[in-house]
Amino acid sequence: MPDRRVGFIEEVHRIIPLVRKEKGCIRYELASDVYNPDIFLFIEEWESQRHLDEHLECPHMIAYFAKTNPWQAAPPELTVYEIKSFTSATL
Repeated sequence: MPDRRVGFIEEVHRIIPLVRKEKGCIRYELASDVYNPDIFLFIEEWESQRHLDEHLECPHMIAYFAKTNPWQAAPPELTVYEIKSFTSATL
């Protein structure tokens, strides 16, 4: 919701250092849609599904969800991709 955008970003900036210290966290970033800056995407990389599950149950995440979920226009969507292998695309 546009009227909650600043508060949402502040809450994300508050939890980012906590999340990045969690066991198994490889990457945790926030991005916004280039066409609609009120649509956000978390880009996360975890060592395992177990680490992601534990992350979602951390006290700081439970508090974050309790505070920010009412501000959202739609329920969050979680899509998990499992990468079996990769090749570098460095040019």
